[in-house]
Amino acid sequence: MSSVLVLVLVLGLSFEYGLGYQVKPHGYNETILQMQAQYERVEKEFRREFLIWKQTGVKTDRFNQMLDAWKFTEQDRREELENLPIQRETFFCTLCRSVVSQLIDMRRDGATREDLFGTVYELCTTLQVQEQDVCFGAIDINIDFFLYIFDNSPELQADSVCAVVFQSSACILSDQSFVDWELQIDPRDEPIQESKDFDHVRGPNSIKIVHITDLHYDPKYETGYNAVCNRPACCRNDQGIPEDESERAGHWGDYRDCDSPWRVVEDVIDHVAEHHGDADYVYHTGDIIDHGIWETSFAHNIRTMNRVYMKLLEVFPDTPVFNILGNHEAHPTNVFAPSEVRQLEFSMDWLYRYSADVWANWLPRSTQTTITMGGFYTVLVKPGFRIIGLNNQDCYTFNWWILWRPEYLSRQMQWLHDVLLQAERNGEKVHILAHIPYSSSGSMFQTCQREFRRIVERFYDTISGQFNGHTHRDEFNVFYSRENPDLAINVAWNGGSTTTFSFVNPNYVVYYVDPETYQVTDYDSYYYNLTEANLYPDRPPVWTKLYSFAEEFGIRNLSPASVDQVVRRMGTPEGREDLRRYWQFKVKMGDPSLEEGCDDDCLLNHLCQVVVNELGDDFQCERLRETFWEE
Repeated sequence: MSSVLVLVLVLGLSFEYGLGYQVKPHGYNETILQMQAQYERVEKEFRREFLIWKQTGVKTDRFNQMLDAWKFTEQDRREELENLPIQRETFFCTLCRSVVSQLIDMRRDGATREDLFGTVYELCTTLQVQEQDVCFGAIDINIDFFLYIFDNSPELQADSVCAVVFQSSACILSDQSFVDWELQIDPRDEPIQESKDFDHVRGPNSIKIVHITDLHYDPKYETGYNAVCNRPACCRNDQGIPEDESERAGHWGDYRDCDSPWRVVEDVIDHVAEHHGDADYVYHTGDIIDHGIWETSFAHNIRTMNRVYMKLLEVFPDTPVFNILGNHEAHPTNVFAPSEVRQLEFSMDWLYRYSADVWANWLPRSTQTTITMGGFYTVLVKPGFRIIGLNNQDCYTFNWWILWRPEYLSRQMQWLHDVLLQAERNGEKVHILAHIPYSSSGSMFQTCQREFRRIVERFYDTISGQFNGHTHRDEFNVFYSRENPDLAINVAWNGGSTTTFSFVNPNYVVYYVDPETYQVTDYDSYYYNLTEANLYPDRPPVWTKLYSFAEEFGIRNLSPASVDQVVRRMGTPEGREDLRRYWQFKVKMGDPSLEEGCDDDCLLNHLCQVVVNELGDDFQCERLRETFWEE
């Protein structure tokens, strides 16, 4: 929906958290081929009927039948793309190609902005992709980006657009310009011989780091307003008060598609300061802005970010806070233009300069250049310990600028390599902060996954920890060697979220880090139960430690080798209860998630999300599947 694709835009926004790797059933590839052959015929018919409509202004009976059959259900809007049935996964790719190809042709035949806007808006509302106001707003703030991209990318075709946005086995990327670029990687002196392990354990001298992420503060959140609004963000003061009390927003948040009222943002920050005032550092990994993706603006985003940053500064004036950007900080959401795009309406200067200015409260002046250039930085925190804060939203599949010049994605990643190389030469250990997890994610562009994995392979003994957000889940990912898949070499930790969007409780994480190696030796996850909190609106929520990882899973520390042992155990019938507890912790004991449950197929899917590092590399998952079903 976009400019020419706006349908891709709204489809993309509907599946924004299409993050989970899905275990492929036996015969999956054959089924995909059969479905693709069937839908190719449908696609040709759609194009014919579409042309008749645009040439005559009349929709034929057959075209109306097709549109009626293709209407989105409420479940379609909510479902993660990778969790859709194969038929629907193939359908969405076909729908994308059908619509986008016609819109591209219209533009190249001279269609105006008004022509394209009207066409896409009618399709968006007729297919019920979103409500009318969401369709209008999302198209209006995104269409000019696509007009520019398509006008300046004459070779770009609908197949590539849809394969980037909806990358999956049903949407194959055949344009080699998207995958041919690669980083210049300094060669290792010797191959990796064994999984990364260490002897250090959590102790009184551990460095204490608090991880807060995905606050998603919504200034429009209002207690009692509609929590079932059928839009990307509900519980807002312009969406009415429903008659059914069960559909009204709670005081301390709501499990449904709702973000955080200000009282929740204040509560989590104040609670951390009160109960973890001895923390050495705070990692804040982005997504301050709400999910009202159809009505963002420069002014709205800056006001919202400013309120949160000022609160952090008030509460942590002497504690270093390392902030990074999330995909929602941009206007429009997800869209991060390359630095050479200087047009005022597209440029990211407003966000990068603002971030450089406010982050200067905690960061040295040396970080200003790269922040103003691209929203990323590195800082030597103390001798031997370096932090790298990335802006990896450029690799998000819903960042439309990937379609313009995909090779620009290599710039920040090459900078990351070069910083790590210098850190290695200086004997430094590094923590990497990145909002979107690089691995196991359908929304991280596949070439970026591949290249990041090469970086981790090269510098696995320099990178002491990775810290992500975005998924709203308390989870982790184990990186395995490309050269020897038996070897676990690195771990990426996810801080979960403050927002309850969707079906999870709020949480934050406290890591315990060895002061010599800067490896994470353990962490505690804290949460509160939203159902209980909303029963007592006049008192603060009751925060509780949910679990300690090392204690819960019976390991000495959180080395890649130790965590890999936990994963292997979870992949056996004897470890099924460990896996079930992991899933419960992952959804942070959210009442609706627990009520829905997770059967064995679901549990295997979540386990595979832990070990898949790169789209198309299913080796670790297949190995776990073999042991998972053993009698």
